[in-house]
Amino acid sequence: MLNFEKLVEDYSHNRDRAEDYFSEFFTKANFKDYELAENIDSNGKKAVKMMFESRKNLLKRADDAFRCDPFCIEAFFVYYTLSDDIYVNMRCESFYEEAEKFADFSIYQKVSYIHILDFYVEFLLDIHNFTGAIRVLRMILRLTKDGNPRNINRLSFIYGLLEEDKDFYRLYLDYDFDAYDYLILLVTLLKHEDVDKAKEVLLDMYEKIEPSKYLDHLWDLDENNEAHSDFLKCVEDCFDFINSYPGFFSWINMTNESLQ
Repeated sequence: MLNFEKLVEDYSHNRDRAEDYFSEFFTKANFKDYELAENIDSNGKKAVKMMFESRKNLLKRADDAFRCDPFCIEAFFVYYTLSDDIYVNMRCESFYEEAEKFADFSIYQKVSYIHILDFYVEFLLDIHNFTGAIRVLRMILRLTKDGNPRNINRLSFIYGLLEEDKDFYRLYLDYDFDAYDYLILLVTLLKHEDVDKAKEVLLDMYEKIEPSKYLDHLWDLDENNEAHSDFLKCVEDCFDFINSYPGFFSWINMTNESLQ
């Protein structure tokens, strides 16, 4: 079964031949096997069908589909991947400005809209516009009213990169964190010499994530234990951040000793 997720996944393996890949995917034959988005409306179906059955070049197909349904995620993905950065940014920004109308969107439109904003975040990260990525991620969190772990992880990465301790700490207060978020927040707070908040976050991590208690003696983690193995991998993923504060593990050890 073909669907949008399959389109995106296979594109990741065909970036160097994007136009050929899309031409092979968007065919009349494939439309018969394509799974449409849930709750899609008639205009949405027409737009998707246009992407598969039109004989125009890919970007012209996308433009035609947008005229039929501005929320056509298939058309957006083609436009997003094949257009120059300046045009991608302009179209994404025009979508972002529609956020105030989100409450009036249909279920299908809401899902597509969040997908589009998500791609906008990836675009902004790729061009290193971290301030813009924060702005769009905050909007996604506000509109969806949930703390999707992927979005929290991306905000943690950006806040850690920018060493933005205050907004990062507020994020911690508002949403559930996983090990990745905790570790980067700890490093960021320690860089700002905010030891009291760092200790608060460390103790909370110990309570929420059991393997984190091994942080100053990682060699004792049981790699045959899935939770332990996952935590060790997370530490490895965060190592560039951790290495940017050379006293990190020493501080963890001293803090642990003070708790005994």
